[in-house]
Amino acid sequence: MAIRISPQAAVLPANTLRFYLYFPRPAEAHFDRAHLWLLNEEEQEVHDPFLVLSQELWSVDGRRLTVLMEPGRIKRGLGADPSHEPALVVGRTYSLVVTALGQTARHTFRVSNPVLEAIDETHWRLASPTTGSLESVVVHFGRIMDAALCEDEIAVLTPSGKVIQTRTSLAPDGTTARLTPNHPWPAGKHRLVVSERLEDVCGNRVGEALDHDLGTGGPPRAGMINFTTRSIIAPPSAQTVS
Repeated sequence: MAIRISPQAAVLPANTLRFYLYFPRPAEAHFDRAHLWLLNEEEQEVHDPFLVLSQELWSVDGRRLTVLMEPGRIKRGLGADPSHEPALVVGRTYSLVVTALGQTARHTFRVSNPVLEAIDETHWRLASPTTGSLESVVVHFGRIMDAALCEDEIAVLTPSGKVIQTRTSLAPDGTTARLTPNHPWPAGKHRLVVSERLEDVCGNRVGEALDHDLGTGGPPRAGMINFTTRSIIAPPSAQTVS
């Protein structure tokens, strides 16, 4: 297995907050931060784009490393010092490159405008599965989401509040999630719920933008979408939040 970099989208917002490095085996003892680079289209290294921590953010199994962008390089109004200039410039192309475990992984992407708005689940579209099937619930977010948080912070409940066991996967472009059940879908209404910890790749949450003015907006909140499984004879349809 090869090292994998997330997000995998070909176009990322200028205020992308974090990247994940997935390793085929525990890599904490083998990883060297000096072997992680952000390169521009001229293959020149971008200086100090990442937040330096006293302890790296490894998953419990040592296979996933969270790499945070330097906040001063993505948030507005943090000073006129040249070190606060954006690490990712809109319209330019960059490559994140990492070497570890005898492998080199590279993800090249173009930079789009920053996403500065809070997540609003009423803008999502949801495609319901068929009753009695193992089809996925498909959620279209309309923005690039944080893959690791999508896996942990989205669930499906029955009307009585019972959790339906599902597996969540995010499309390579990061804008669509598929929740696949472990057992066939029961008939009736269901609730897709997300916690207040869910974020997009820019750190925006439901009801709260990361880069917001103090005293404006509210705290992050949980979100919910109601959906009903389709009968076998019903044609597929996309639902919006109800």
